[in-house]
Amino acid sequence: MDNLAAARPQMIGLLDTMRDMLEDLGGDLGVTDPVSGTVVADIGT
Repeated sequence: MDNLAAARPQMIGLLDTMRDMLEDLGGDLGVTDPVSGTVVADIGT
């Protein structure tokens, strides 16, 4: 859990780079709610 919490700023930064590509599916959940949909990404590090 500590590693997950420590990675949060990096995950938010990655999300911010593609936030404008996300679609709001309604239901007042917003585009970043974990139940908005399935995402698959291959991110090279």
